[in-house]
Amino acid sequence: MKYLGKSTMMASALALTTSAAFAQEATGDIPPVTLFKNVMVFDGVNDGLKDVDVLVVGNKIHKIDADIPEGGKWEVDVRTGGSKRLPDPVGGIDGYSFTVQTERGIETKEVDVTVIDGDGRTLMPGLIDSHVHVNMYKNGTIPGLQDTTWEEIGARAAAFAQEMLAMGFTTVRDMCGAHGGLRAVIDEGSLPGPRIYSSGACLSQTGGHGDWGIAGQRKNESNLERLEITRLVDGPAEVLQGARRNFALGANYLKIMVSGGVTSIKDPIYQSAFTNEEISAAVEVAGDMDSYVAMHVFMDSDLSRALDLGVKVVDHGLTITEPTMQKLVEKEAFFSPNLTALAPEALEHPMHQDPTFPPTAKFLWLRENSKQLMDLVKKYKPKMVFDSDYVLLTGVPYRQSMDFTKAFVAREFGNLWALQMMTSNGGELAALTGRGNPYPEGKLGVIEEGAYADILIVDGNPLEDISAIGAVDTWFDAPPRGQDVPSIRMIMKDGVIYKNTLES
Repeated sequence: MKYLGKSTMMASALALTTSAAFAQEATGDIPPVTLFKNVMVFDGVNDGLKDVDVLVVGNKIHKIDADIPEGGKWEVDVRTGGSKRLPDPVGGIDGYSFTVQTERGIETKEVDVTVIDGDGRTLMPGLIDSHVHVNMYKNGTIPGLQDTTWEEIGARAAAFAQEMLAMGFTTVRDMCGAHGGLRAVIDEGSLPGPRIYSSGACLSQTGGHGDWGIAGQRKNESNLERLEITRLVDGPAEVLQGARRNFALGANYLKIMVSGGVTSIKDPIYQSAFTNEEISAAVEVAGDMDSYVAMHVFMDSDLSRALDLGVKVVDHGLTITEPTMQKLVEKEAFFSPNLTALAPEALEHPMHQDPTFPPTAKFLWLRENSKQLMDLVKKYKPKMVFDSDYVLLTGVPYRQSMDFTKAFVAREFGNLWALQMMTSNGGELAALTGRGNPYPEGKLGVIEEGAYADILIVDGNPLEDISAIGAVDTWFDAPPRGQDVPSIRMIMKDGVIYKNTLES
């Protein structure tokens, strides 16, 4: 029996490791077993902590109870991952004994259980960021990506994946340009990183928020179009073709640009993008794949008409009015706003110190026309998820931005709601991908039996102090930190421990 925590600990100050990914292979048919003792559990949904133990078998949470024994006899079907507790034989069992059902028959094997003593700390679900840009982890501007090769993009995406996992994010939702490749490398255990849900190339009209070609380049000539990070589609037929291409390359849902954006140059913020017929074409393809369409949108009128046409997720939507918010809630759509754009601290952003800079003018207009957002969210309580949306940013500035975003959301809506956005709400949105869900066998963002074993142990109680998950209430002048978040003491994803710095 391995005991990690107050007794004997196998800890690593290095944030991430892939060696544990092959634990199940090493024990043949027997999945690894981890038992968390002496923890207070936040389940991702309910206010308050529970004093219970959590047993993980393989990559699932199999038992949550007040006092789970450190040994026992279990029946495990390795083909499905299911298990159930059997009566212990006379004399008990040293460790866990598994009666394994395989295609070859039934056999009993004993396996050590790794016991982790949390020393009273909080056990909670891994975090979920529902708006990231895996392939835009680079300092600079969007036009600067024109000189970037897939080699550099892939290497930076791998660095981004490790960055997110080190911050406690065990699942992310990529919102432009990631297909299925990075996910496959992470899922096979070759690279530490979060689960990835991806939109494929973002779909934009010519001259829209996804038209990032430099002056003189025609449609399909820009580097980011050749790399299929963005896709320009004009008319319903091209939308159908582009959407189908995305799914063929591994997308789990679609993203369409229905308004102008801030960081892009060709499109004014007030631009109304995509006709009703074009939006309907995207919704049709997503429906054929049992999935959904998400929209980049700022303008209220575009938001409203796209909801009527079947779009299920609103990314941004900062100028939303009360009637449209009511419609969003009635249709049970998800709301994914990048809230830090409205933080007072955002005015200190280095990018926005020159008022003649076109994106700054759009940014200031957006803030002026979004003053009602926070009150509407608090009044109608939409199904809201955590949305960071940082592009073209790496290292310390990226970490400062992410740490502040966690704190700002909690500042505005309270710790419980902020944590729900980062856990159970994000998990519910992940499941909206239907039969194409790349992780269909368990829930995400919750601590409950049958859910995936994506688990954090943190110092303190995040329901009372959001800094327990690494949140910092200052932005650009926050002290710089390395990749590791010290208050997050253990990170498990898919039943594999990637970090454990619990003190002995």
